[in-house]
Amino acid sequence: MAVQGKLVPQNDSDEPASVLLERIRAEKQRLIKEGRIKKDKVESVIFRRDNSHYEKLGEIERCIDDEIPFDVPENWIWARLKNIGITQTGNTPSKAHPEYIGSDISFITPGDIQNGDINYSNQALSLLGKQVARIAEAGSILQVCIGGSIGKAAITSECVTFNQQINAISPLICVSDYLYMVMGSPYFIAMLRETAGGTATPIINKSLWDDLFVPIAPIEEQKHIVTKVTELFMKLKML
Repeated sequence: MAVQGKLVPQNDSDEPASVLLERIRAEKQRLIKEGRIKKDKVESVIFRRDNSHYEKLGEIERCIDDEIPFDVPENWIWARLKNIGITQTGNTPSKAHPEYIGSDISFITPGDIQNGDINYSNQALSLLGKQVARIAEAGSILQVCIGGSIGKAAITSECVTFNQQINAISPLICVSDYLYMVMGSPYFIAMLRETAGGTATPIINKSLWDDLFVPIAPIEEQKHIVTKVTELFMKLKML
C-alpha cells in the first residue's frame, strides 16, 4: 500500500514528484560538472502525456505503458532507479596488499546485512584500502545482488566500503527510508529476482539493477509514508 500511494492521504498542495525528479536531475548535472560522478551514456526521462507513460532515451521517445508495474497517484511519477541517486557496485581490494586491511572504515559483505541491519564490526579497511575501494556515504541503501539472499538490503548509518556482491544507491534529495521501503517491498524484490533469472546462482548486474522501476512520491508524502510505516511496525512489535 505504501509504494502504491494507498497508505496515507494524498495532498494536492504537495510539490508533484515530477518537479522533484527535475530537481534531482539538476543536482546530478551539478555533480557531473564538478567531476564527482560520470554522465549517463543515455539519460532516461519518464513522463506522462495523454494518460500514458512515456520514456525519452536520448532522442528516442516511446510509450512504456505495458512496462509500468502498477498505477500510482497523479502527483507521483515512475523513474529508473539510477535516476534518483548515485549508484555503484562494490569491489574488494586485493588481498595481495595486506596494508589495505585496517580499522579505519567498515567493509561490508552480504553476510553483514541481516534483517535490515548492518554489522559494521566484522571487517574493515585502512586508509590505503579506502582509496582503492568503493565508498557508500551514510544514508545509502546497500542491496545484495547475487545468490540466495539476493534483494536483502539496509541503510548505512555511516560511511562504508562494500564488496562486489552488493549494489548501492545514495539517494539525491529523496528520503532514504522511503527508497529503502520501496526496495524492500514485495513488488521490487519480485521484479529484481525476475530480472536476475532463475539460475542456481541468481545475479543482477548493475546496469539491469539501475534500470528497475521505482515509484516516486512527492517529497512530503515520502516523509508521511515513512512515519506511518514506522508507526505500524511499532504496533506489530507490541502484539
